[in-house]
Amino acid sequence: MTRSKPAYSLDNPLKFDIQGAAFKRHPYPAFAAMRAAGPVLPMKLPFVGKAWVTTTHAAALAMVKDNATFVQEGRHAGKSGVAGLQWWMPRTLKILTNNMLLKDESDHRRLRKLVDTAFKRRDVLAMRGDIEQLADRLLDGFDGEADLLADYARQLPLAVICDLLGLPEEDRGRFSQWTRSSTSVTGMWGLLRAVGPLRRMLAYVRGQIEEARSNPREGLISALVQAEEDGDTLNEDELVSMIFLLLVAGFETTTHLIADSVIALEANPRQKAFLLEDPAGRMERAVEELARYTSPVQSTKPRYVARDTELCGQPLRRGDIIMALVASANADPAEFDAPEQLQLDRFPNPHLVFSSGIHFCLGLQLARVEAQSALARLYARFPALEIIDPETLPWIERLGIRGVSALPVRLNRPAIRLAA
Repeated sequence: MTRSKPAYSLDNPLKFDIQGAAFKRHPYPAFAAMRAAGPVLPMKLPFVGKAWVTTTHAAALAMVKDNATFVQEGRHAGKSGVAGLQWWMPRTLKILTNNMLLKDESDHRRLRKLVDTAFKRRDVLAMRGDIEQLADRLLDGFDGEADLLADYARQLPLAVICDLLGLPEEDRGRFSQWTRSSTSVTGMWGLLRAVGPLRRMLAYVRGQIEEARSNPREGLISALVQAEEDGDTLNEDELVSMIFLLLVAGFETTTHLIADSVIALEANPRQKAFLLEDPAGRMERAVEELARYTSPVQSTKPRYVARDTELCGQPLRRGDIIMALVASANADPAEFDAPEQLQLDRFPNPHLVFSSGIHFCLGLQLARVEAQSALARLYARFPALEIIDPETLPWIERLGIRGVSALPVRLNRPAIRLAA
């Protein structure tokens, strides 16, 4: 491929802010500037250090699909550990790297197969009715004003994933508290503060594993324990890490997808009106566009470059760290017509919110059903809701996630149950 931009070096990283609140509030100008600078750029990232980031759809797709050249485990690239995990990070965090997202083949295939088998015991699409009923129960408690993030966008997917895993309903409150601490890390001190809650969460997960061994029950935890007992090589740390991954990844992304979608719809009243004219017929495609437009998952996990290579004209060396900035890919005008516009009937819509290749999101169907159900029930009950002071929303200054820490809304009308 002919190089149209100068080759860059990790020794001279470019200065783009992809973590600050101003960027998270209005990311499109920064994405455009990054793509103008080139499809693969050097940057210095929090926790990760100096790394390459892809900025275009073509570069991101090429990276995530080439799992032989771009690997998770350092041993395949002349390094140690896992890409993006520094040697000084607490052991508690290192235990959590034994999940399939941070493994290469053939370990990834083995772990993925176990979870796929467990997931297939539940028909995700058949859960829609239960999810909608749960949404209605949450909305029953709304009156006047509410924090839509804490009281709805977080509680709905948390309840769903806890049910899938087979966790006791009475434990959801403390689990929610632990996860708020562990997923709100934005800097070094935040990381250190999260170690305590993470340890308590890991101890809780180990306790649930032991309980599932002695008293098997419905849910993914018992299914994964059974897979281990059937002779698979899933060890204790892998089991703990896998369940932790399902717990956190199973609701954090969906939480921000629901909240970000409400923010986007309220900022685009014509598109909101278009959706509410026929929510049943338009919601599925609308959620795909809301996912693309808001990109709550901003990037992939970091990977190592396994061999000297070129990506979109940029030379890369073995051992370099690289990650795909999927949010910029989702705003690439080379792939999407008028990407800065929310178009709820956009089709086709090849966004990369759920990634691609071997590491595509396992729970993508569940996330879609949850977001569709959450938005449908919310706007059936409160079609005239409005965000209180949208320009001062508290955007989370954290790499890789686009979301707010609170979403105060005014409901504007009594809660009237409409037909589903």
